[in-house]
Amino acid sequence: MALVTHGALTGWSGLAFASSGWVVGLALFFPVFALGGMGAGDVKLLAAIGAWLGPVGAGWTALYGALAGGLMALIVALARGYLRTAFANLAAMLRSWMVGGIRPVEGLTLSSSAGPRLPYALPLAAGVMVTLWMH
Repeated sequence: MALVTHGALTGWSGLAFASSGWVVGLALFFPVFALGGMGAGDVKLLAAIGAWLGPVGAGWTALYGALAGGLMALIVALARGYLRTAFANLAAMLRSWMVGGIRPVEGLTLSSSAGPRLPYALPLAAGVMVTLWMH
């Protein structure tokens, strides 16, 4: 819809703006998805946000969303008594990557982990709000 709207309102430049925002949004989150740390819906959501806000807006939304997501993840981990385990898992993942390269780590992906979940749409919503407010 964003591609059609931007294209209809501003022509080829609007279509390029929306398309490049979509590509940037997709490119920013796809690696995390490929490593099993995020669902495909979150990747598609940032791509859609990028189509509306453009490539720079997608970047700022991802940055602010990551900050909000980190804070929300700390709160969820503290509330569930999972913080120590989360840091131990992070250390294990970094060790695995240093030895075997960056790849999904068995037992630490969304499909195999029993840890608490945080729907990333919430941090992305916060990221969009801050992006629209600040830029």
